[in-house]
Amino acid sequence: MSNEFSEINLKAIGVVKNEMKETGVRPNIRDIVSEIELYDSYADGLDRLDEYSHIIVLYHYHMGSNQAPKPIRQHAHNKESYPVVGIFALRGSNRPNRIGLSMAKILKVGSNKVKVSGLDAIDGTPVIDIKPYIPRSDSIPDAKVSPWQMEWQKQS
Repeated sequence: MSNEFSEINLKAIGVVKNEMKETGVRPNIRDIVSEIELYDSYADGLDRLDEYSHIIVLYHYHMGSNQAPKPIRQHAHNKESYPVVGIFALRGSNRPNRIGLSMAKILKVGSNKVKVSGLDAIDGTPVIDIKPYIPRSDSIPDAKVSPWQMEWQKQS
C-alpha cells in the first residue's frame, strides 16, 4: 500500500494506578479499582465527565514492549484447543501497535484524577485518551461474537 504511515506519535495524557503490578493471570477485572491520574496540562479535560457513568479508555500496552509482535495469525487466547485466528480477531496485548481499549465505570472524578472500576490495565500503564461511553454510539444490542470467544468468556 503506497499511502501507509510509517510512524504515528502519540502523547500519554496520564497514567493508571492500581494494585495490578504484573501482566498475566488477574482477578476479576470488574472488581479492580483503578485511578487514572492525568498530567496537569490535561486536567481541565475532566470538566463535567462526572455527568457520565462509564468511560472508554485507550492506553498503551507498555509491559514487554521490546518484544516482537506475535504472528499475525495465532491460536486464540494462546490455547491450541481454540482456532487459529488473525490478530485483529483478538483483544490481547501483543499487537502491531500495542494499543489497549477498556470500558470502565466511573466511581469518582477529581481535579486531575478519575477513579474507576473494571479497567483492564496494570499499574503504570500510559493512558492515551479517555472518551465518554455514549449508548447511542457505543452499544450494539445485536452484535455477533464468535463461538470460541463465548466459550472462553464462560471459563474466565
